[in-house]
Amino acid sequence: MGTETYTVTGMTCASCVRHVEKALAATPGVRSASVNLATATAAVEGEVPFEALAAQVEDAGYGLERPVGDAAVAGPETDLAPARNRMIVALILTAPMLLAMVPGLGLHLPGWLQAALSAPVVFWTGWGFFLRAGRQARHGQASMDTLIALGSGVAWFFALVEWLNGVHHLSFETAAALVAFLLTGKYLESRAKSKATDALKELLALAPPTALRLDADGVVAEVPVADLRPGDRARVLPGHAVPADGRVTAGQAEVDESMLTGEPLPVPKGPGEGLVAGTVVHGSMLEMEIQAVGAQTQLARMAQLVAQAQGSKAPAQDLADRISAVFVPVILGLAILTLAGWWLATGSLASAWRPAVTLLVIACPCALGLATPVAVMVGLGAAARKGVLVRDAAALEALGQATDLAFDKTGTLTEGRPRLRRTLAVADLAEAELLNLAASLERDSEHPIARGLVAAHRGALKPVAAFRAHPGGGVSGDIEGEPWRLGSAAFLDVAFPEVDEDGIAVGLADATGLKGVFVLGDRLRGESAAVAGQLRRQGLRLHLFTGDRPEPAARMAAAVGIESISAGLRPEEKLNRIRDLQAQGAVVGFVGDGVNDAPALAQADCGIAMGSGAGEQGTGAAMAAAPLVLLRPGLEPILAARRLALRTHRVIRQNLGWAFGYNLVLVPLAAVGQLERFGGPMLVGVAMGLSSLTVVLNALRLRR
Repeated sequence: MGTETYTVTGMTCASCVRHVEKALAATPGVRSASVNLATATAAVEGEVPFEALAAQVEDAGYGLERPVGDAAVAGPETDLAPARNRMIVALILTAPMLLAMVPGLGLHLPGWLQAALSAPVVFWTGWGFFLRAGRQARHGQASMDTLIALGSGVAWFFALVEWLNGVHHLSFETAAALVAFLLTGKYLESRAKSKATDALKELLALAPPTALRLDADGVVAEVPVADLRPGDRARVLPGHAVPADGRVTAGQAEVDESMLTGEPLPVPKGPGEGLVAGTVVHGSMLEMEIQAVGAQTQLARMAQLVAQAQGSKAPAQDLADRISAVFVPVILGLAILTLAGWWLATGSLASAWRPAVTLLVIACPCALGLATPVAVMVGLGAAARKGVLVRDAAALEALGQATDLAFDKTGTLTEGRPRLRRTLAVADLAEAELLNLAASLERDSEHPIARGLVAAHRGALKPVAAFRAHPGGGVSGDIEGEPWRLGSAAFLDVAFPEVDEDGIAVGLADATGLKGVFVLGDRLRGESAAVAGQLRRQGLRLHLFTGDRPEPAARMAAAVGIESISAGLRPEEKLNRIRDLQAQGAVVGFVGDGVNDAPALAQADCGIAMGSGAGEQGTGAAMAAAPLVLLRPGLEPILAARRLALRTHRVIRQNLGWAFGYNLVLVPLAAVGQLERFGGPMLVGVAMGLSSLTVVLNALRLRR
């Protein structure tokens, strides 16, 4: 019984996910169904024809399509331009009507102009609300779309009737403002959600689009990676990425596996050893046998882990949709009871429908729709000024509530690249001369050790002849007519003097023997210990999750002041550690920098990516998977982000409290007709404007 992934269309909120899952689960033959709002996909386990599934989903008011290519994992491409254009049109057309409400301006628009401005806002830019509300009504469902469609539609037609009857104060602006504000909130929400699939696209992009396939006669042909099959043979050139999972059949080279382990040093590979899609070959060519392709590769499984983790959380913007199952039916019921009560009390439908319409319009969630998005916008700007890019208000809120914070080691607590720590001269050459010779040999190499030696040297380099790289060993070449070799003790066939410190030792030798030893190692960030100390004083439990060996991990943790250490972890194991903490009731933040950290960053309640290493392999995937990205080098922006998280959390709660309090106070007054003496729907328009203005002004306090 297999699992197939499909693309779902028409979903806009968390309640849509529940409706689609319910429809899929009701299909005969389906064993389980899981729908992911972030990627707009559904994973269905069972042997069921696509047509049967599509019919069930369509009957529920949504669409089901077969995904193409990587869309099965990353989801379909989202074009936000139409939503942005509708929002802009709505705001431009609504602005003149809102200005007319400002005391002292003396601006009064004639009724025909208000009708002309508001009609396209309500019935064109807001058509999606009516479409979704109608679709849900056909299936006995209701959501915030129902209230928005009813409120804006009824308010507009009510204003039209009033205008035709000669009433001076009209409520066209109420209908238009409702749609314009809600479209703004929905666009901001959609833009945030579109970022959720960036991590998946970054991960999948690590695998090359084509591969060099070898036929039975050894002839090489460049083919799309999708055409590879298990058992095929392929060739991987130096500097190129491995196209699929498999094993080496010929050649010796070093392979950069930092996307899996997070460690910067390439790993020697020879015949019989495994290769993973997306890793990069250095130094020499390899031939391999393909063992897993497509969704079966470790790279694709990592992308699926990220997708599952992203889909497991509901963002703060979905709060209105989560409560709509209760709020919307209650408001609709109250509107009907108000209409019936006043009709029975007065015997006049003309008198009864005004309080009912007033109640329905005033209950529409203008301030509620703005409460979180506007706080997110202001908070995002404030965070960016402090060196933090915020993509998700829920994650920022989680940072303020965090109980545990876990760190990756390499590139997070440390600088992430080998630096020269010490030079040992074992012959008659000075340390400066030894470094000059070593840097000259490594000048054209992309190996991390080579970059460390070259970066440590100051001054001119010597020309090198007959340069050669020896994968897994070192390099060799002639300098001023003398042969030199640089590399490991095994490559040089000598014994190095003992070095009483953690690091990587490489030796330099000429024809007569060893001349010097260089010790390189990663270096702790200068601020790591101080930042960790402040976080501990705030009550956070700190953890170290690393793919490095236990010994260097323990030394690094001791230097920072972290007691909980998990070493030798692969990406899925980091994710599982976070799940274990969450199962114990912890609110977990995770700080990482590499593609190997992407699943953990997505699973954590608050994922924080180090953005200062942009451009290194996999850093883009980590930044895309994390809802918070540190734009400035170092860890200190985490402290600023946590302070901002606490303030943003307070503002969002205040905004939501105001938005709901507005309804709790005015809905009963509208039901008993107390608002009619003050202008009915006209008062509603003013109150809605003041409610939204209050929410915006409260959020603007975050800029201070």
